[in-house]
Amino acid sequence: MAYVLIAVISVLLVALIAWPLLRGAPADETAAQGDDLRAVEEELQRSLDAIREIEMDHRAGNLSDEDFEALDRDERARAVGLMRRRDTLASGGEA
Repeated sequence: MAYVLIAVISVLLVALIAWPLLRGAPADETAAQGDDLRAVEEELQRSLDAIREIEMDHRAGNLSDEDFEALDRDERARAVGLMRRRDTLASGGEA
């Protein structure tokens, strides 16, 4: 009888410890994070495209050095922020 009681208690203990790990994130939360991640990746791609466009405009002589530096600096800072947010979302965190 004692062995049965010990076995039942052991199973309950394992279940209590394992339940949060097995449960994982709710499906709605996971889907929302996936949507957020896709949105950030799309915005990042637009930002990287803008950086290339700014560089081409500068090389073509359509932007002065001062305008280029300001636009390039701002867009690169935006891209870095988006990369950080993407990395946070990809690792399962919230941003």
